[in-house]
Amino acid sequence: INSIKSIKDVNSIISKYWLIGFIEAEGSFYFVKKEKDRIVHGFEITQKLDPIVLYAIKYILHNPSSVQFKSNHNYYSISTTNSRNIEYIQSFFSYNNGKSYFLGVKSFDFKVWTRTYKKFKGNFLRLEKIRNWINELKNKHKI
Repeated sequence: INSIKSIKDVNSIISKYWLIGFIEAEGSFYFVKKEKDRIVHGFEITQKLDPIVLYAIKYILHNPSSVQFKSNHNYYSISTTNSRNIEYIQSFFSYNNGKSYFLGVKSFDFKVWTRTYKKFKGNFLRLEKIRNWINELKNKHKI
């Protein structure tokens, strides 16, 4: 873990396409209620056994957060709700024409997450409605 100090240390090990596949399995684009009338966009990656992967991803995605161990569920996690980091993540995983690199279910999640950030950031009522709609879809289709 201490050997990872910069993006140069991980570029030859983790490619963008490997990271996309990893996020398809272990990542989450979500909306979190920060206050009574404030919802923000969030991103999280979890890993059960190997925190070094998360340290590497932290550098790739310029994530200012720390890798944390969630002892109640026995896994490692890195997450962010930082606006600058959310915008970086959106641009990192989007082609120049705005299309996402993701192909599976995360393609839908990422598209809604990115579009709502650009159109409705700060609009509590609209984001709450979208968050509830997404939760209904996921519960209905067991995604």
